[in-house]
Amino acid sequence: MGTKRFLIASILGIAISLPSMAQIDDEISDFGVWTSVGIEKKINKKWGVELEGEFRSQDALNEVSRYSLGISTDYKLTSWLKADVGYTLLRDYTRGSTSLQWKKDVYDDDEYSWSEYELDDNADFWRTRHRVNVSLTGSVKIGRFKISLRERWQYTYQPEALYDKVEYDVIRYNIEDWGWAQEMMGLVEHDGYLWKVNEEGEAKKDTKRGKGSNVLRSRLQVAYDIKNAPFEPYASCEMYHDDGGLKKTRYTIGGDYKIAKKHAIGLYYRYQDFSGSDEGESTHIIGIGYNIKF
Repeated sequence: MGTKRFLIASILGIAISLPSMAQIDDEISDFGVWTSVGIEKKINKKWGVELEGEFRSQDALNEVSRYSLGISTDYKLTSWLKADVGYTLLRDYTRGSTSLQWKKDVYDDDEYSWSEYELDDNADFWRTRHRVNVSLTGSVKIGRFKISLRERWQYTYQPEALYDKVEYDVIRYNIEDWGWAQEMMGLVEHDGYLWKVNEEGEAKKDTKRGKGSNVLRSRLQVAYDIKNAPFEPYASCEMYHDDGGLKKTRYTIGGDYKIAKKHAIGLYYRYQDFSGSDEGESTHIIGIGYNIKF
């Protein structure tokens, strides 16, 4: 088998195996590092603004998954209740994928049959997203513990995006009927069938349609004020809900360390659980942030 035919046959094998591969992926957790830099400015005792840039990696640091820039403003309504509103511009990386689609079944006069398919080999691409959010955060102190509950409505819009793909015509034969012709026709055996791939694929542009999504994020956080210490540890749980119910859950433990009066470094470990949806695979994250206050 030639090199080109071998590569196409490998793509075909991946496309056919997607359902079983997805089951395996559900059991494999990704790992990434998220880094951020934030700048806060207090306008007065009640009102402040913040600018934050973030960079995310995934696949054990081998792949950039997202970078973003956001601006927000917050207002202290009472001693225990704060409101904020923000906008974030995001750029997301989408991995290439393969898909196999049935087109039609064909029968000839000798009662032999075969099926025609289309194999799409989709390239990697970047996609822009626009996000706005509105939040209310209530907090209370019990001894040296600070307990807070944040409810955030988040709307994200993804504009239409173009990406490259290559289309291959594929024919699937029943091995019982066509086994005798396997070598003569150069058929590839996989998943109990024989396959023939047109090696001259057609390069095309395709479009991911624009769409918007609404999410309600509920976060419960507990922080502990260590007496006369510049370090404040915390733990939180945040749940994401959309029209379909629970989308994902984030569990975070970490701490903020003041290195100077207006400078702080944050470090945390986060586990993202996607068991409530098919949006992605569960992820382990190490986060590092640097914050400046004026």
